[in-house]
Amino acid sequence: MALLFYNTKPYLCFATMLQNLHIRWNVQLVLVGLTFTMALIYILYKAINLSFTHDESYTYLHYVHQSFMDIISYKTPYTNNHILNTVLIKYFESLFGSSELVLRFPNVLAFILYSIFSVLLVKDFCPKLMFPFYVLLTVHPYLLEFFALARGYGLSIGFLMMSIYFANRYLNNLGARNLVGFNTGAFLAVMSNFSLLNYYGAALIGLNVYLYFLNRDARLDYKQSFWKMNKINLVSLLISGMVLYEPLRRLSKIGLLDFGGKSGFIADTIGSSIDDFFYEMTPPIFVTVMIKSCIILILAVLFIFLIIRLLKSDWLFLKHHAFAMFINLTAFTIVLFSYLQHVFLGNDFYVHRFALFLYPIVMLNIFAFIRFFRSYPKLQIIVTYIVVLGMTLNFYSNYNLKYFKDWKYDKDTKEAMMRLVADNSHRSDYSVQLGINWLFEPTTNFYRYTWNLKWLLPTHRKGITGFEDYWYLFNNDPEFRSLEPNPTLFKNNETAVVLLKRVAPENPG
Repeated sequence: MALLFYNTKPYLCFATMLQNLHIRWNVQLVLVGLTFTMALIYILYKAINLSFTHDESYTYLHYVHQSFMDIISYKTPYTNNHILNTVLIKYFESLFGSSELVLRFPNVLAFILYSIFSVLLVKDFCPKLMFPFYVLLTVHPYLLEFFALARGYGLSIGFLMMSIYFANRYLNNLGARNLVGFNTGAFLAVMSNFSLLNYYGAALIGLNVYLYFLNRDARLDYKQSFWKMNKINLVSLLISGMVLYEPLRRLSKIGLLDFGGKSGFIADTIGSSIDDFFYEMTPPIFVTVMIKSCIILILAVLFIFLIIRLLKSDWLFLKHHAFAMFINLTAFTIVLFSYLQHVFLGNDFYVHRFALFLYPIVMLNIFAFIRFFRSYPKLQIIVTYIVVLGMTLNFYSNYNLKYFKDWKYDKDTKEAMMRLVADNSHRSDYSVQLGINWLFEPTTNFYRYTWNLKWLLPTHRKGITGFEDYWYLFNNDPEFRSLEPNPTLFKNNETAVVLLKRVAPENPG
């Protein structure tokens, strides 16, 4: 390695070294295995050790103990109920108990699923860049968090990758099993998170557009072949519609299909996704603008390039780049759906975790774009590994083992509850009241329930009266000033949370 610095053309040596790695895919497979193992350990650590969060606890308390039919029919309509996640938690708890790891384990398994299908897809799509592409799909601090949470986002992204993998296999050989795999993955992704409805619809359009031109090349009657090719799709859509009709009807009836963005897809969806990529860092404006511009440019150039090839009837090229056409059309159709839903249904644009499923779709578009430069392998390798290096440095700068970004305020709730339990270890026959800021209601009740704290009354969102036995709140809450003279059992200046104990009244006798 040191000799590289003395070479008259160090960049050529670097390219040669990378090209050797590029050729030896078995070495890349080992590196993929190491990356996967480190990411899985990171996810497991957070799943085991970090406090349960507001949304996880709300799901557990309000939905997990409903009947199976009540869960899947959305008897209590609210988007917190990610159906497949809720059902899996229900049965995992019945088999293995209610520890944090058990309740989060379905999403840990989803990371394994995501990794398996990511590697299989890249192996089929571009095997010589297996390792860097896997890194680009996984080394994302915000993305990895959701594989350690008892929410539906990790599950949906795992099944999304399964669906995309089988779509690619179907494009290559049109096997019925692959089409079943595509629809199964898409359906399970939607059942994990309704945000994936747009993906399912967009992917079906992407498949059919490609198949239309495939038939046109073969001089087949598309009207006749449409039904033959779409039998499985139509059966899947019928089953999906039967299962999803009632939940979606109830959601739309009370207007809960909102995701937060009001300005537009670029400003809200892409902008918030870039913010999440940098986790809690604030990148310079020029960096944000540059990344946003690169994403839009790559997607647009790929789309225009494919359209030009279509106009030239270059069927051989399009067959060779079938996946590029599919994934690019899918991305653009999702954008189109977002705008149509915003205009006609009043739905907000995806932001933050609601938009997280778009990350692998965008990255796969970038992979398809990079693949066009296979005639320039050194350039392809250098650009890819530079991006990998940047992403690795970003992850190193932003990883944390203390909290989940969207629920940082719940970082200390488990610790505060442990202090409360320790302070009442000798109590078993009376009721203790804990006054809280409303944000802590679900998680304090989660630990009260799962730890079987019969001496602790349920916490509520009705506010603090000042007559409770303990208080768990933020030091900037208006009630804190009057409660501050009471003894402090726990505090954290980083999150500004404080656990106070009421001073027992003095005995006048």
